[in-house]
Amino acid sequence: MTSLTRELLLALKPEAKKVEVEGLGVVYIKPLTELLRSRRLAELFDEKGKSDKATQEKRRANMIIDQVCDDKGEPLFNASDLKDILELDGAKLDSLVHAILDFNTDDEKKDPGE
Repeated sequence: MTSLTRELLLALKPEAKKVEVEGLGVVYIKPLTELLRSRRLAELFDEKGKSDKATQEKRRANMIIDQVCDDKGEPLFNASDLKDILELDGAKLDSLVHAILDFNTDDEKKDPGE
């Protein structure tokens, strides 16, 4: 096992991964940066620590905005697309959301030294 070094930690840049999504084809997904992950987690709760319902309702759409990208890792969507994404057929987005969740789960299981 390798010991964590400053260089290893700072080399953990988000890299897009090609994923086949049923019904949608090839999609590229990238992990959240630490800043964006912290921001999204903070948005889930109000100042009193209670779950923020409005943010919870947008969680899946924000996952798409934050993590779906092109093969170079550039986002396909931005915050101005939120309303349009929220109006899409949710059942048809399930496979994409599950692919993002699977990607995040696999990414969190990786050893930092890999």
